[in-house]
Amino acid sequence: MRIFNLFRKSPFEPLQEMMAKVKECAFEVRPLYEALLDGDRERLRKMAERISHLEFEADQIKNRLRASLPRGILMPVARADILEILANEDAIADATEDVAVLMTLKEDLTVAPKLRDCLLSLVENVLDVVELASKVIEELDLLVETSFSGPEAQRVISMIDEVCDVEHHADEVQREVTRNFLAHEDRFTPGELWLWLKIVAKTGDIANYAERMCNRVRLFLSK
Repeated sequence: MRIFNLFRKSPFEPLQEMMAKVKECAFEVRPLYEALLDGDRERLRKMAERISHLEFEADQIKNRLRASLPRGILMPVARADILEILANEDAIADATEDVAVLMTLKEDLTVAPKLRDCLLSLVENVLDVVELASKVIEELDLLVETSFSGPEAQRVISMIDEVCDVEHHADEVQREVTRNFLAHEDRFTPGELWLWLKIVAKTGDIANYAERMCNRVRLFLSK
């Protein structure tokens, strides 16, 4: 089936295809972190390569959808809204790849064992946001059927509120992780500390983009 026909049926099916690939990419962050924290450089390299491959596949979907998104055909939502959701999906995958790249820049990058748990807590909270955000995207077809109103629209808005709540908690965890690294800055060279703070920030960005994506859905529900 041509992608053009998919859009005539529903503008959201391609976004759901993209989100499924983005989620697959983002969820590789957990084993990526585990490989680094375990000191397994070979597994870390392989995980980074897998994330890069998944991000590339997501880019291919994104480019195909952008090129095929019809103009001048009546759709239930504005073309700009669809493109903005797509852009935030893409940003989730990009941030995931950035984390992988940063982790492989320094061969002997390590972390104190006492920081391991807080890092893994950040990862789990970020992935909770991605999981919830993907469920919002899964609901979009039902919103079309109900003309973006009624109980279904309210249910999706409640789901978006939950995404925002969980993302706020992820922000709090990220700040705590940052404070922990700064409290142990004497254990790192300036370059290592900078690199770790970049890794933590990019990990948090994964959740930030997932929240932005959902808030774009909220925006067209409120129109």
